[in-house]
Amino acid sequence: MSRGAEKEVLLSQLAERSQQEVTTLASLPPDIKGIRVNLSGQFDASKSVLLDNQTFEGRVGYRWLLPFRSDNQWILVELGWIAAPATRDTLPTLPTLEGQFSVSGTIDFPSDRVVLAEVETENGWPKRVQSVEIKGLEQASGLSLKPWLIRGDVISDSNGESFSTGAKPIWEPVVMKPEKHYAYAMQWFGLALVVVIGFGLWWRKGRI
Repeated sequence: MSRGAEKEVLLSQLAERSQQEVTTLASLPPDIKGIRVNLSGQFDASKSVLLDNQTFEGRVGYRWLLPFRSDNQWILVELGWIAAPATRDTLPTLPTLEGQFSVSGTIDFPSDRVVLAEVETENGWPKRVQSVEIKGLEQASGLSLKPWLIRGDVISDSNGESFSTGAKPIWEPVVMKPEKHYAYAMQWFGLALVVVIGFGLWWRKGRI
C-alpha cells in the first residue's frame, strides 16, 4: 500500500514537471529529473550505444542511445527500442543522423541494472552494453557527457518536421503503476483473511 502511495506521489510530481519545457541547458533548474526539454543540436551517429536484453511486445531488441551536442555540451539521448537481428553475431543496421535536429524528451538518470559482468562484444562502434555507465562511455567515446540522459520521444529535423529514426520510444517513468501495487496488496489481504478464517474454524472445531 505504501509503495502504491509513493508511486502516486511520484507520478503527480512528474506530471507537474512535464508542464515545464526547457529549450536551453542554461535554463535547467537544479532538480532536473522529470523536466521536459526541447533542445537543438547534432547527433554523433558514429558512437551508437545499444543497451542489450530489451524486450518489447514479446520481441528481443536493444535500446538505442546516441550522444547529442547542444549548447556545446554532450548529452546521451535514448531514441527508443529497435529489434535485434536473428543472430547475436549481427547488430542492427542503424540510420545515419546527419545535420541539425531537435530532441524532445524527458530528463532522467540511467537505470540501475544488476549485471553479473559487463560484457562488450565489440571493440568499436556501435557498442553493445549490459548497462548504461556514463563514465565508461565517456572514456570509450572521448566525449564529456552529462551524468544524466534524455528519454527522447520526438525527433524533428531542421524544418521542424517529425523525423523517424526507426526506433520505438518505450520508456515509461514508472514501470509498475500504483494500481498494480494496490491489487497485490488486496491479494495479500485476501490471503491473510483466508488464513484467519481457517485458523478460527480449526480452533473452534478443536474446542468442540
